Amino acid sequence: MKTTKTYFLILFTVLLFTANQCQKEDLNGLPPETQSGKNTFGCYVDGELFTKLKGGTMQDPLKATYYREKNYLFLRCISFDRQYISLHIDNPQEKKNNSLRSGLYMTNYNPENISHFFLCEDCSHVFITKFDTINRIVSGTFEFMGRCAYVSRDTLTNIYCSEESTVQITKGRFDVKLNVY
Repeated sequence: MKTTKTYFLILFTVLLFTANQCQKEDLNGLPPETQSGKNTFGCYVDGELFTKLKGGTMQDPLKATYYREKNYLFLRCISFDRQYISLHIDNPQEKKNNSLRSGLYMTNYNPENISHFFLCEDCSHVFITKFDTINRIVSGTFEFMGRCAYVSRDTLTNIYCSEESTVQITKGRFDVKLNVY
């Protein structure tokens, strides 16, 4: 009887520790979901963490711009390993699911190397939690599946993808200071 209680106590402790580790992993990887313009951006690309570039030579790796006259929102982020994601949203609306006009994921954001361009195929999963043009903040979540559109070997040569390759962008979140024009 005593060994059964000990066994369940050990099992409970292991399960509690494992659940706690999963939560810490997410908090250490993706930025928290906030709505205060903290300039955060993160997601998973085929299960691999994508977060914005910190430091380096790139002046502005994360940018959100709203063009009031065209009612158009553009977000872009460059990751620490030079990958690139952009989201283009017509008629952005707070507290609603918005569709992307287009979404792009690009590998190896560097003209000297080969880059793969994946265009959004299922573009209906952008939920804007905060869209405040007065305080200049845009926050939300997103995900999409991208299909390879072309491969670039340099800035002048584009080759269409020879195979049906896709990427899955999941658990995306952003909280960005908004430029309004």
